[in-house]
Amino acid sequence: MTRPKDDGIVRRGEWIGIGNEFSGVQLRKVWTPQGERLEIVVPKRGYRILLDAMQLEIVAAQQPGKFSELFAVHLGSNDGGVEHDNDNVPGDELGDGDR
Repeated sequence: MTRPKDDGIVRRGEWIGIGNEFSGVQLRKVWTPQGERLEIVVPKRGYRILLDAMQLEIVAAQQPGKFSELFAVHLGSNDGGVEHDNDNVPGDELGDGDR
């Protein structure tokens, strides 16, 4: 996934990182003409997303089990025969922004 040349960011905060033995992410606050966003980057895989306050509120409202479901879709698990339709998951959620 390539970074857009004009992502609209006018100011960038300092990076912080969170990681474990399986993954690592970097986060920072950025400012765009449309307001503040949280930029999340997974350097190892080249994933990147900008989320506004409403989008972050939706993430925060999820039950932890919802993320397990997303992991299953992303990793191709079929949860005991139940197939997941990846066409219903936007490319950025699959980590495939060039889809």
